[in-house]
Amino acid sequence: MHEKETRAVYPYPLPPRRPEKPEEQRWPSPTPQPIFPAKDTGRVLKQILDRLDAMEKRLETIEKLLAAQTR
Repeated sequence: MHEKETRAVYPYPLPPRRPEKPEEQRWPSPTPQPIFPAKDTGRVLKQILDRLDAMEKRLETIEKLLAAQTR
């Protein structure tokens, strides 16, 4: 009686991926930047900073509430 050889069984390789269409391979085209006159740039930046400050304050409030709940 011969002993059967045990061989390692590997899973089949993955089937090749379907070729992508040329449209899927390209990066999306960049969104054009709005054109601001130089005097408006400062105003827009100020608005952005104000919004970021407001978000930061809301996040601090949320952090304080979460810290109070975990105690």
